[in-house]
Amino acid sequence: MSVGYANGIRVMSITHTGEPGFVLYIPIEYALHVYNEVMNMGQKYGIRNAGYYALRSLRIEKFFAFWGQDLDAFTTPMECGREFQVKLEKGMQFVGQEALLEQKQNGVYKRFTMFILEDHDTDTDLWPWWGEPIFRNGRYVGKTTSSAYSYTLERHVCLGFVHHFDEKTGEELVVTTDFINQGEYEIDIAGQRFQAKAKLYPFSSLFTQRRRKDEVELSGYQRE
Repeated sequence: MSVGYANGIRVMSITHTGEPGFVLYIPIEYALHVYNEVMNMGQKYGIRNAGYYALRSLRIEKFFAFWGQDLDAFTTPMECGREFQVKLEKGMQFVGQEALLEQKQNGVYKRFTMFILEDHDTDTDLWPWWGEPIFRNGRYVGKTTSSAYSYTLERHVCLGFVHHFDEKTGEELVVTTDFINQGEYEIDIAGQRFQAKAKLYPFSSLFTQRRRKDEVELSGYQRE
């Protein structure tokens, strides 16, 4: 598409935040011109600049994993809740297919999980960043990979992987949905543990209508 005097702009309907939107790929020589045109035209719609940390907050509260931080080359779609993006029944061969079929049948040994801090005071307590230990029923089960303050939920949200270790042998076991849902969790921030609510799916129903955190019972939301 063309914007102002600039042409050759590729527009993709994708989102990094969970909200509807577009990404513009602009030839470098047109970047400033396109920015000025978009900002001028957007004034009547209330357009505003949003920084990197605003996007970070939005994607974390929508449970969007970030490549290179939450995910790496050793993470499979089955482990991070993205199995719906893998077409195992299309009859096409691809690298890693056998491993994914095995995980689908036997389960995974780590599971990407969202945590909502429940007893954390944003004004007086240290904020989580990433790398904080995750405890389930008092036992270490993993660490956070990213976190941010959610302005929708008005509390901190952490993302991270949960493992399941045998209490006697230390052997790594399959992480099931029941294992995640039936545990009591804490996030350790600089030596202080805070209670957290674990979820395997985003709080999608919280975003269909704006509510304050004191009106929301987080434990009552199920996958839609």
